[in-house]
Amino acid sequence: HGKVATMSGANFPLWELEITVAPSQMPVEYRYVIMEEKTNKVLAVEQGDTAHRVEVNPPSLEESLTNMEITNAGGKNSRCNTVVINDDPDPSVSSNPLFKTQWRGAGVALPVFGLRTSKGLGIGEFLDLKGITDWCAKSGLKMIQLLPVTDTTSHCPTDQRDSYPYSSISVYALHPMYLRVSEIEGISGDIKGALEKEAQRLNDNNYYKEKQWDSDLNVELDRPVDFEEVMKVKMDYLRTIFKQVGKKTMESEGFKQFMMEGSHWLKPYGLFCWLRDFFGTANHDQWGALGSGRVSLEKLEAMTAVDSDFYNGISFHWFVQYQLHLQLKEASDYAASKGVVLKGDLPIGVDHDSVDAWFQPHLFHMDKKTGAPPDDYAQDGQNWGFPTYNWEAMAQDGYSWWANRLGWMSRYFQAFRIDHILGFFRIWEMPASATGGLLGRFRPSLPITRDELREAGCENLIDRLTKPFITRGLLERTFGHDWHRIKDRFLDDDGWDKFKFKPGLESEVACKEVVEREGSPIGYKRPHELIAGLNSLINNRVLLRDDQRPNDAFYPRIEMWKCSSFQDLPGDKQHSLRTLYQSYYYGRQDQYWADTAMKKLPALLDASRMLVCGEDLGMIPACVAGVLEKLVIMGLKIQRMPAPGESDGKFGYPDKYPYMSVCTPSCHDMSTVAGWWEEDHGRRNEFWNTLLQRPGEAPHQCTAEVLDMVVKQHLWSPSCWAVFPIQDLLGLDDRLKSNNPKADQINWPPNPAHYWRWRCSTSVEELLKRDDFSHRLKQLMQESGRCGGKY
Repeated sequence: HGKVATMSGANFPLWELEITVAPSQMPVEYRYVIMEEKTNKVLAVEQGDTAHRVEVNPPSLEESLTNMEITNAGGKNSRCNTVVINDDPDPSVSSNPLFKTQWRGAGVALPVFGLRTSKGLGIGEFLDLKGITDWCAKSGLKMIQLLPVTDTTSHCPTDQRDSYPYSSISVYALHPMYLRVSEIEGISGDIKGALEKEAQRLNDNNYYKEKQWDSDLNVELDRPVDFEEVMKVKMDYLRTIFKQVGKKTMESEGFKQFMMEGSHWLKPYGLFCWLRDFFGTANHDQWGALGSGRVSLEKLEAMTAVDSDFYNGISFHWFVQYQLHLQLKEASDYAASKGVVLKGDLPIGVDHDSVDAWFQPHLFHMDKKTGAPPDDYAQDGQNWGFPTYNWEAMAQDGYSWWANRLGWMSRYFQAFRIDHILGFFRIWEMPASATGGLLGRFRPSLPITRDELREAGCENLIDRLTKPFITRGLLERTFGHDWHRIKDRFLDDDGWDKFKFKPGLESEVACKEVVEREGSPIGYKRPHELIAGLNSLINNRVLLRDDQRPNDAFYPRIEMWKCSSFQDLPGDKQHSLRTLYQSYYYGRQDQYWADTAMKKLPALLDASRMLVCGEDLGMIPACVAGVLEKLVIMGLKIQRMPAPGESDGKFGYPDKYPYMSVCTPSCHDMSTVAGWWEEDHGRRNEFWNTLLQRPGEAPHQCTAEVLDMVVKQHLWSPSCWAVFPIQDLLGLDDRLKSNNPKADQINWPPNPAHYWRWRCSTSVEELLKRDDFSHRLKQLMQESGRCGGKY
């Protein structure tokens, strides 16, 4: 009768509507409309000669439909019949009895820097995404998931430490290494020719004269990125090109529009980069009167004005950002035109030496560092070195810093992954004096109080529990018979064969600085071994004091039972402290953390129309699943890292994953499927016998047939998205797979200074020529119901 009913997106991307229709009103006819959300005004009506029609006669209704008993708000019971109508245009999904009403897609995960093309200047570039988009379209893949692409240039001159993509110096600025310099409009033919020669040189299979060894992974790499050389070549040419076409570019309407829309971040960023280069460091604590928090908005405007002495140097960085913007936008629009989603990555932190921490330090706890507690990635935890967020300050203007950040990000991406989404519930925070992750505690969190320690009979031990517990026996076990040399340089006597650190040497940072400056006092102990030993002494404590209430609030050191300070306690004290530990980490915080996340995450969701996915791995609080479900945020499922309670073994079961999830067999922080298969004999056999349900001994190598089974497990899962690292997909083909799977791992999480330089062994051009491989992938997508219409 012309009524309009609003569909629900609660199970987005599935849109649903439930209505009650009396038998006397059958048949029902309906059309789809587009409606203005606030006014309910109908803007467009589905066209066609006939409307959708539902016809059900009473006899067949009784025979074929499920009877359900419904209790309404008035307490009355009624019996009704349920009819499910599926208008999904994808026949493969509609014919699949498991997923009749659920759209599902598949994608590929890759770092832009890892793409290999003949045009790329020794590295993957934004415009290479167009070739990958063509490959995805041919192969039935609907998503390209990227690692962060923001600028990380915090050293001057830049070096391999800046290869870490999660260490952003700006949450807006794009990394210059992704720019295809030869495609900048207006450059001379001489420069184009020179750039072609540079591309040939940097892409030459014989570019490296020596083996390229990754000491973290203990493996030889296959023609990896030479980050320092790539950046040097690109920045040198960009400065030359800026002199040629910079003025004309900045007079264009496109640049003026870009500058007007992004001036809130471009001006601070441009000045920050100029100051970094001028001072030779991005550590703004060394910038004197222009250091952290000392540049007002008025001073910023004056220093970035056209008549400023610094304008030419500052505007160069705006010019580079504009060119990056044009090329990423071109790649994004192209992907959208092919029905392929571009998914970005939102790093949880920003670098201490960043424009954000420099210009808006009140939004951060600059005296703290963030990381992660021990997990499968890093047994001693992780220390990323980023300052933690001052959420109280961010909340004062409705989290506008986040809203602006995501609003800008949505210019290029249709979906994004929240890196370490657990940080929005609570973050692992260490003091700035820490280099590792074991001296962290969750912020915010409800601490253990002095009263609780009193009730546990441990109040008299507080001083003993909160200081490093260093005995002669521990020194001998750690440093051997020359332990006294360590004692003489770093420790003082504390009575009864116990020791304490000398004043000024109580922290990991202080001890590291001494060792790096003076070397090791024990000749056969290398500096990094000595530092590790000293850190183990510093970490040998049971409780950590609260900064604000050091005598009344305490936090249990993570995995405290592993340290000798805990092991030397009487059994009853150990039991009491374990009870408090369990309460702190797994009991008292859940509702508090859920409430905390519900204050922050909605602001991110409201900031854009991008699809939101959360990386919820690691030490997962019990409240996380409920919050993500309530906010309709997709969680991440990695088969080798099942969440607590998700599996009765060491592996996740893809057929049991929830619809609102992204499933994947591996990620950049771990080995590929083939790499893992060939390095872990015990787990490989267990996986072979239980997950793949194959008898006997597992094959020693991860053959294409083995990988095919793993890929199909994920494709046939209920997860809305199945996303595969490109290395795992290429492993399906004997001609495309890597010769050394161990070298396909991108990152080594225990080392925050790891050199990120992996590059795909197969070029994009080669991939596009393999129509047979694309056809095989598309067939897999079709068979599993993941090759529907455009997302």
